[in-house]
Amino acid sequence: MTPPVSQATEGALRAAMKRLLEGTSVHTDGRLTIANLAREAGVSRATANRATAVLGEFRAAEARFRSGSVAGLKARIRELEAELRAARGGELAELRATVKTLAQQIQILALEGEEQRRLIAVLEEQIARADPKVLPFRPPS
Repeated sequence: MTPPVSQATEGALRAAMKRLLEGTSVHTDGRLTIANLAREAGVSRATANRATAVLGEFRAAEARFRSGSVAGLKARIRELEAELRAARGGELAELRATVKTLAQQIQILALEGEEQRRLIAVLEEQIARADPKVLPFRPPS
């Protein structure tokens, strides 16, 4: 049977586990692995493997962390999807209002153009009656 680890080593492993789970690792890249736990605690992997109680806690905490992370990420995805739907809804309402405004402006311009063509026809008629030698200007087709 392998001898258990000292209280100091166990304390170092628990402190390292806490840093890894909180995302504040000092000596590693922060991944939740036994090798990183040992490296973070400043002990060998063999020594970390002898601390069976700490390893059991680490594995349980890692499993909770990962399942919590997945659930948290799924909830965040749902929140972001709801925000996106709201933003799209707002954009669609804004675009519909813009289209409506532009359609009204086009209609006004079309009516003004028609009024101008009618006025031009009246003026050309008046010119023709006033002096039959003056020919109205007709732009090329």
